[in-house]
Amino acid sequence: MQAFISYSREDDTFADLMRMKLKEAGIGTWMDVDTSPGDEWRTRIDDGIKTSDALIVVLSPAACNSPYVTYEWAFAIGYGKRVIPVLLKPAKFHPRLEEFQYLDFQELRMAPWDKLVPREGICVA
Repeated sequence: MQAFISYSREDDTFADLMRMKLKEAGIGTWMDVDTSPGDEWRTRIDDGIKTSDALIVVLSPAACNSPYVTYEWAFAIGYGKRVIPVLLKPAKFHPRLEEFQYLDFQELRMAPWDKLVPREGICVA
């Protein structure tokens, strides 16, 4: 099981926390930081999405205004991947993302980690 985490650089601390939580649950992750110097980064991102079971998009104003984040979730939808929006900060969703049920992580102490990673298996499956 693997999840691609799409996020804005402004939200990298939360993305790292999410990666840690998923790893604790036995779920592999792919993030843009998994590229190496000299990699064709767009090809690596496309491959990361293709080989993942789902894409988790961390939504914030910065992410909603990022053409790269938009590219990633749109590519995932086009490739038939499950897309799970996670609302980190109040933001205006793209109309296409409004169709998906999102998880509200705006209050981190009350964050629904159990819904993202339920005991009976991750919702990214």
